[in-house]
Amino acid sequence: AVVSTQSTGNHIPLLHPLLACLNFCATQNKAPASKPIDLTCVLKVTKGYKKTKAYQDGVFDLSFELILNYVSQLSQSIAFPEASFPVCVWLRKFNKSCNNSKYTSQIKQILEKTEAVSRDITDRRSGVSFSPRDLEEAKKWEDALPESALTKFFNSWLKVHRSVLAANQAAAAENGEDEEDKEEREEEENEESSGLESAEEEAAKTEEEPPKKKKKSVEKKEKKEMKVKKRGDGKETTVKKN
Repeated sequence: AVVSTQSTGNHIPLLHPLLACLNFCATQNKAPASKPIDLTCVLKVTKGYKKTKAYQDGVFDLSFELILNYVSQLSQSIAFPEASFPVCVWLRKFNKSCNNSKYTSQIKQILEKTEAVSRDITDRRSGVSFSPRDLEEAKKWEDALPESALTKFFNSWLKVHRSVLAANQAAAAENGEDEEDKEEREEEENEESSGLESAEEEAAKTEEEPPKKKKKSVEKKEKKEMKVKKRGDGKETTVKKN
């Protein structure tokens, strides 16, 4: 939607959805996570991951990027002082409720740049002779504006942020491979230990089994001798089988 606003030249109100995502980061989460993820193309995450600091950082970074992109595009408009007013109000409200100093310092940068650009456009448009209904004149006036401080800040921030994100993802991938190797080693060790335990159990069983077999064979031999002895007497006897 931010790209559509830039390409079509029509204002698309995106402030409330973006601020709703930003408000999720007002309360700091302290639960650790295995590794951060890029939320640009992620549709769903687990409930447990939502409570981690890595997920909260990802939501804030993406929300910060979209809000900064949004206001930087509005900064080339003659109506920027009026359009940026609710943005400043909501961002100040977020800074008061947020207990994360990292987030509040970044939001403060947007506020400072937005207020500076708003004052600059207010001073520039104070000397125009056309009315707000003269859309063609207003368009020419906007085209003659130099690149705003918000646009410069967004371009430089985006370049640094993307490079840091790529480095973090590469480091997370390496750590993930190390963890996988560690898990494989642990599985192999568990298999070896379980194999040793089963072998010991089998050896213990084989040691116990021969005495039982010997006992049974002795009992059978005694029964056989009793039968033979009774038959040697010459009398027919019936021997009950045990």
